[in-house]
Amino acid sequence: MLNQEIKVGKPFKIDERIFYPLVKVLQYKHRQMEYSSLTPMALVVFEKDMKYLLPFEEIECPEELLNMVDP
Repeated sequence: MLNQEIKVGKPFKIDERIFYPLVKVLQYKHRQMEYSSLTPMALVVFEKDMKYLLPFEEIECPEELLNMVDP
């Protein structure tokens, strides 16, 4: 069984910016074997009245990731 989802991590603040890490969580279970991995995907940044995405890889739907985070 393969389970994959995107999670929003704990925010952190640098100066006036608030950063929200987005992580892809992959869980694979097969008989007696279990495997998990975390892959950083992007940072969602809030700065004054702006909200933007800093991706770590090419992303198909950046708007969906931006909508996952609401301060």
